[in-house]
Amino acid sequence: MGRRREDVLADLKRRLEEDSKYEDGKVLSSMCTGPRPIAKSAHNMFLSSNLGDAGLFPGSRKLERDVVRQLSELLNCRNGVGFVVSGGTEANLMALWAARNRANIRNPEAVVPESAHFSFSKICNLLGLRLVNSKLGQNHRAIPEEVERNITERTVVIIGTAGTSELGAVDPISQLSEIASAHNVHLHVDAALGGLVIPFLEPNVQDKLMFDFRLSGVKSLTVDPHKMGMSTIPAGGIVFRDETLLDCIRTETLYLTEAAQYTFAGTRSGGPAAATWAVFESLGREGFKKTIKQCMAMTRLVSKEIEAAGMQLIAEPTLNVVAFRTINSKQTAMELHKKGWYISYVPRLDCLRIVAMPHFRKQHAEAFIKNLREIVYSMGRVA
Repeated sequence: MGRRREDVLADLKRRLEEDSKYEDGKVLSSMCTGPRPIAKSAHNMFLSSNLGDAGLFPGSRKLERDVVRQLSELLNCRNGVGFVVSGGTEANLMALWAARNRANIRNPEAVVPESAHFSFSKICNLLGLRLVNSKLGQNHRAIPEEVERNITERTVVIIGTAGTSELGAVDPISQLSEIASAHNVHLHVDAALGGLVIPFLEPNVQDKLMFDFRLSGVKSLTVDPHKMGMSTIPAGGIVFRDETLLDCIRTETLYLTEAAQYTFAGTRSGGPAAATWAVFESLGREGFKKTIKQCMAMTRLVSKEIEAAGMQLIAEPTLNVVAFRTINSKQTAMELHKKGWYISYVPRLDCLRIVAMPHFRKQHAEAFIKNLREIVYSMGRVA
């Protein structure tokens, strides 16, 4: 006998109460946020649709194509093609998969700056790519000369990041584009975070941080709607410059309603595509600008207060990520956690990191700074 519906739901509610709540404003380690209400509604409407058998769900397929078109236009790609996938990892996987197959050489290599997302380690292992790390400059960004020095006849792809996970740093993508073009190598840009931040910053800042398909060397780009797109999880995005790269990752499906698939996952819910479409349609560019403005204001507020308290910023924030050191960063993170704050400790840089997502508001920032000051002051007295 199965259990009563009421009992099952009561158990689920108890389990849900154990989870962190974005709206509490204390989740500062994550690049995800609570989805907008319209995203939840849209997701639920399309729960049973399967983009992996899209002929049965033409409405869902149109939504996905609309989302890819909107992302392509935002990223200045006239003929962009792509998909709503499970997240940045799958999007990055598809890009490197296409680059490897396009090159079709033995013992392929990928040049990956040390600040790139850890997903590239997984992906290179899966695809049989030798991962060649490239050193960073003092500004924690890729050094173009180092990237070029690591290119060999076996290099099939180089990686640039527009919004690193640790610092929110933006690599010099324009220079990487020139290098990629000169060596006829695929340049993939991981803009999982920055792809829905940079286009809504001030025009002069956008030009300084150019990362998209205006640069001829950029062949593919990752952008995650479930991050700054405020969609439901999982909603990653992959955009290719044109259809030619899709031929490199085509898989015939035989018995389904379409002849081929291009994504790594087979069955794909239409929910995330619908949720993303709903957010894009309801917010529009002006709505996104307003949200990004608020996030950057919180970034500046926290940065200013951290410096005023005598703590060291690792770098001046480029996007909505703040990284800093205290007298004992690791211990500070532990003490903050005791007070309910979820904040990242980054061992590679011995620093703390927070992400000012849309759920992080002024009252949360002020409470966080108050607790941070108290902890650092107490540790200083003990020391």
